[in-house]
Amino acid sequence: MLVGLFLTLFVAYLFYVLVLPQIELGLYQLQNPKRKTLPPGFEMKWTNRFLLRTCEFLFVGWFFYFGASIGSFLNVVAHRVPEGRTIVFGGSKCPYCDTHLGFIDNTPVLGWLYLQAKCRTCRLPIAPRYLLIEVATGLTFMWLALWELVRGGTNLANWNFTGRAGVVNTILDPSWPLIGIYVVHAAMFGVMIMLATANVGRKPFPGFSLIVIALALASSKIVNPQLDLVAWYRPFAESGLNGIGPFGNPACSILIGGLLGGVIGWLSSNVFARRFGTIVGRHWSLQCILVGSVLGWQSVLTIVVLSLIVYGALRWGFRLLQSRPSSVSLSNQSIGLNACLIGTALVYLSFWSPISRFLGLC
Repeated sequence: MLVGLFLTLFVAYLFYVLVLPQIELGLYQLQNPKRKTLPPGFEMKWTNRFLLRTCEFLFVGWFFYFGASIGSFLNVVAHRVPEGRTIVFGGSKCPYCDTHLGFIDNTPVLGWLYLQAKCRTCRLPIAPRYLLIEVATGLTFMWLALWELVRGGTNLANWNFTGRAGVVNTILDPSWPLIGIYVVHAAMFGVMIMLATANVGRKPFPGFSLIVIALALASSKIVNPQLDLVAWYRPFAESGLNGIGPFGNPACSILIGGLLGGVIGWLSSNVFARRFGTIVGRHWSLQCILVGSVLGWQSVLTIVVLSLIVYGALRWGFRLLQSRPSSVSLSNQSIGLNACLIGTALVYLSFWSPISRFLGLC
């Protein structure tokens, strides 16, 4: 499996560096047959373009590996914290024979593939959820980096685009406020994935700890009001609601967003998540509070409603496609519910700017 992964990555690298530029050039010439100029990026020498494409490929790969490493840590947090165990001391161990994992064995994604999903010592199977969480977190961090950092924040609502975009500008001339937004959003998704992981083991995560994490992430808007992208009084500014100062506005956004997230999370959990159990409903509500306090009440309202619609449509479509009735475990259904929330939030952030303009939030 590991050899197949490296071969796949190598083929993807060759495609991106050598084949894709030719496809882009051909499409440009096909769409603009009368133009003699080259598209942006093709005026440079072939060697420079080769190096630039290589840097872009490594840039994306680094963010995936960074996210996968965070996902590996989230697996530990989701397993230990609900049991009251420390996450500071004690390395990762096999859950069956308690053998401490080595550096290679504990490497995100690669370790699971290298061991062929079995413990090196006792040869008992390692659950695939460890790999899935690492891959999901890696893809999420990579996707956010592409949309928020590489694109220069053009997807963000009310963001003042400075013209700095692309991998080179992200590395050599970074926008630190934009990096701060990326860190907060990536951390938000990391916590949401961690709660979804805790649902699998039916282990309640301490609510107080999650509230503290949500406040810590959301309070970055108070420290830097520029991170409060959609003010709490939008879209009712024309009706008389005005701001209450550079620090009061972010505080109101955190408070109102968190409260509305808690209310809508509690209501929706009683309708959709009740049959999954108290733990899933509790984690769902905490996820809604987190989204509301970080992104604002407008975002949590839109994201939760859309995620429930997507979940309902997927369940309805799944039943229609089944030739005969079959039971799907409540654990898998709860994972689907959380996946719809996380996926909807990720798509929402990717198109936050046009969505905000459509809703009158800009």
